Amino acid sequence: MYRELEPLRQPLSNELRERLPPPTAGVAESQLLQTYLDRLTLYVGCDVADRTFTLYAEAAGGEKVGHLEEVPNQPDGFEQAWHWLDKQRRRHQLRLIVLAMETTGVFYWAWWDYLADCPQLARVLYNPRTTEHMTEMLSKKVRNELVDAYALAEQVRHGATPEVVPVEDSDLLTARFASRAARDLAGQINRQKNQLRALLRAYNPALGMAFSGNKFHHPAAYALAQAHLFPDEVVAAGVDRVLNIFLTHCHSAFDIRDAERLVSLCRHLPNRAIGREVIRQRAQHLMADIQLAKQRQQAFLHTGFALIADRPETQLLQATKGAGISNTLALVSELGGAGRFADGEHMASFLGITTSKHISGTTLHHSKHITKQGPPNARFAAVNLAGQLCRYVPKYQQMYRRIKGRKPPCKGHFVALVAIARDFVSNVLYDMWLNQRPFFLEVEDYRQYRRQQLNS
Repeated sequence: MYRELEPLRQPLSNELRERLPPPTAGVAESQLLQTYLDRLTLYVGCDVADRTFTLYAEAAGGEKVGHLEEVPNQPDGFEQAWHWLDKQRRRHQLRLIVLAMETTGVFYWAWWDYLADCPQLARVLYNPRTTEHMTEMLSKKVRNELVDAYALAEQVRHGATPEVVPVEDSDLLTARFASRAARDLAGQINRQKNQLRALLRAYNPALGMAFSGNKFHHPAAYALAQAHLFPDEVVAAGVDRVLNIFLTHCHSAFDIRDAERLVSLCRHLPNRAIGREVIRQRAQHLMADIQLAKQRQQAFLHTGFALIADRPETQLLQATKGAGISNTLALVSELGGAGRFADGEHMASFLGITTSKHISGTTLHHSKHITKQGPPNARFAAVNLAGQLCRYVPKYQQMYRRIKGRKPPCKGHFVALVAIARDFVSNVLYDMWLNQRPFFLEVEDYRQYRRQQLNS
């Protein structure tokens, strides 16, 4: 039973129960009452887009009641749609309306809020993936707004598809927004870093050769590039000047050997014939944008983490080896907790790190690829955390080597990380959150903890 439909059906059930005929043999009163309730309900599917939305209404038996297309997704359109729905309900002498729609971005928000004040109407939200699979079965050649609305009406009429329950915790929603904003900024930072690396590789490759890995984007390296970008400028500055810039911004990451190596490499590089001022401005703009984006990213991470720091899920996950602020914020804000999932496999399936399944007759077919459904932010955090677990946890170290050895080198690395992420989420994280248990590096320590808990 859908959460908004049950309170509407309860008074109607009491009213019908007084009018029901005496029960006959073989017919249960509850089944007869349920049939009457279904017959008095109008089932509506609504496909919402950016500017318009489409409605498809049907009765309990699947008979089409009507449809309304190209309704403006704005207040005037909401009034038009509600008058049409109420008119259909009264014309067919029905009592209740159940309207289903998909969680498609933010397009449905205004229409969803408007429907909250409409009488005798229950709202239902579905995952777009379920509608996508159903429309593939209903219409393999044609896919439009009306077909999607029809699929939603069929889903809500049958009542077998689980609904999406919107989160009403303001702190959790704010933390989720902060986590996604920080992840978007991380992608922006990586793109700008690649642009900067390509630019410097063309006009001063010595910087890339002397500073590998994270050293290339160290503030001290940026300060040197802003002062002396081209090879002849670095040579003219000399080792002492380069070392002084390094020590001004950092006392441990760079030493005199790095300065000597950089000056030596610059002496053997040619100077390209190009206007230097344009290249210098572009490099300075990229470095300034990267540093500003990093500051904004850290601000989002700390703001979001402060909102969930006191949650037990946050404290348990923070104790996990390799879980930093970014991964913890993403997983806690997107998952919320273990109580909303039936088991660990459902939690992993929500993140999209399980393989898809297809049933044909009595045969269950497993795909070789993960579904990638659910929030990408949390899925990325789970796989990123798996990269840390395979370094510190003995069980996952063995699992990583075993899976990677069966695949090509590059592919095996990512397949192993996804497998570790699935195992951790479905078996370890779900158990930690559901039973408030700590994280253990060794499996034997966990078993001993369980024995102590049972004995106590």
